[in-house]
Amino acid sequence: MLVHRRAMRNWICHLTDPSDFSIIQPMRWSSFTWYILLMASAVLLACPDQTSKTGTGTSADAGLPGLLQLKVTKDSDHFLFTYLLADGSFLTVEKVDEVPEAARGQVIVTDTQLSPEQRQSTKILYIADLNEAREDGTYPCRPVSRFKFERDLLREPGQSSTALPEQCQQLAPSPQDRILLYSASWCGVCKTAAQFLRQQAIPFEEKDIEKDPVAQVELSCKALKSGKRINGVPVIDIAGTLLLGFDRDDILRLSKKLKPKKNG
Repeated sequence: MLVHRRAMRNWICHLTDPSDFSIIQPMRWSSFTWYILLMASAVLLACPDQTSKTGTGTSADAGLPGLLQLKVTKDSDHFLFTYLLADGSFLTVEKVDEVPEAARGQVIVTDTQLSPEQRQSTKILYIADLNEAREDGTYPCRPVSRFKFERDLLREPGQSSTALPEQCQQLAPSPQDRILLYSASWCGVCKTAAQFLRQQAIPFEEKDIEKDPVAQVELSCKALKSGKRINGVPVIDIAGTLLLGFDRDDILRLSKKLKPKKNG
């Protein structure tokens, strides 16, 4: 465990092993796996294409000429739509309407009538913007480098998509009458924060994310929803505002938003 002092007043306990807190950064694949995939993609991109071109027409992406043009409409029945979630995972659906609005900006489109060789799937992805159809009913769709797309999109998935995974969609709202203190038993800063809250007579509920799996998922979902990257504890939820670390001034300021607890 490392204790880091931020801005001379904000304290936080960092995890020695990031895997202990993997629910907060729930990427499906390890960094090593991504490295291997990206290197393999780079090799493929460096190799000249020896196959004949299977597409017709001119691509909307001027940097990738001679590729297929996909006409994606709301009623298309031979496409698969793969969209990114805020936690870095992907989901695939069969209809445009099944893609959540928060993830429609960059959707991978797969034409099931074409073989992987025809789609050049090892090197090329077809990316559609499903936010608004054009006058002819089609959605903008362009071919892009698979390597570049995966590199850029997955660098910060929370900035590319705010669609929450299924376990986060029923997230209960933050309480308005008390603070939630997410902690761990080994965290000295968490104990200091809890002591401060008691001294100030601020109502709070403490949740140990290592002993309580529900609290761990709950905190993960709140982090995804707020767009914050969490790498340690304490994390303090004050009426829906997340504080990373222990900051006395911020706690006193934000705790004024708390409402008295209703009796009965």
